[in-house]
Amino acid sequence: MSQILHGRRVSAKYDSDAVRIERPDLRVGIPLAVVREVRTPEPRVVEIVLTDGAVHRVEGGNPTATAAFAAALTGALPALRDPAGSALVTTDASREPRLWWVLAPLVLVVLAYLGYAGWVASTQGARVLGVVVGLVPLAIGLLGFLGGIEEAIRRTALARRGISVHGYATGRRKKNVYYSYTDAEGGVHTYSCRRNVQRTEIVYDPRQPSRAAHAQWLPFLLMKLFVMIVGGAVWLLVGVVMVFGVLW
Repeated sequence: MSQILHGRRVSAKYDSDAVRIERPDLRVGIPLAVVREVRTPEPRVVEIVLTDGAVHRVEGGNPTATAAFAAALTGALPALRDPAGSALVTTDASREPRLWWVLAPLVLVVLAYLGYAGWVASTQGARVLGVVVGLVPLAIGLLGFLGGIEEAIRRTALARRGISVHGYATGRRKKNVYYSYTDAEGGVHTYSCRRNVQRTEIVYDPRQPSRAAHAQWLPFLLMKLFVMIVGGAVWLLVGVVMVFGVLW
């Protein structure tokens, strides 16, 4: 059993071996064995007290969910505790962008598009239909092409210096399975994918241990990257022609 506590700009979840706290700029992994107690000093606050006395505070969204999370986490704690405390806690810098960094450019793009569509409707009439419908292949192509490039960069880095370890399934959320793996320095990290097995081979980057991928057969991987990049580029070209063809 596992529960997820959502608060303002923070969430906490636990599985069979650790509690994971996620903030916009930081991810913290706390092994259950180093948790001394879980308390709720306020109706919306959970404090996770470690065996060395350190405290990790999470502000939940509502009192009912907060109390339920604290009770469930307390019931999941092992009988034997490790006095190492904070020494076994792992932290990873999150690459999640701040919300306004994403929203501000997005709003500008939407406003620019609406202005462009209005101009086409007033000057070209029915050709505005292509501008609207062309958004579909444009979005599909952009997501596929950029996703393929990002995946190719990640896989290239892992091929050059990646270290292979076993990852063990620790939880599931929707279609994604979460795997826990340990790097060469003893740090514990989490990787998620749709592969549904109890144990899988994971390759991680020693320069950035949180960057990882499950091992794949090379011909299949190359084919997947080819489809993502080339297919994305084709859809992107179709979308560009449909949306901006009136300018040529």
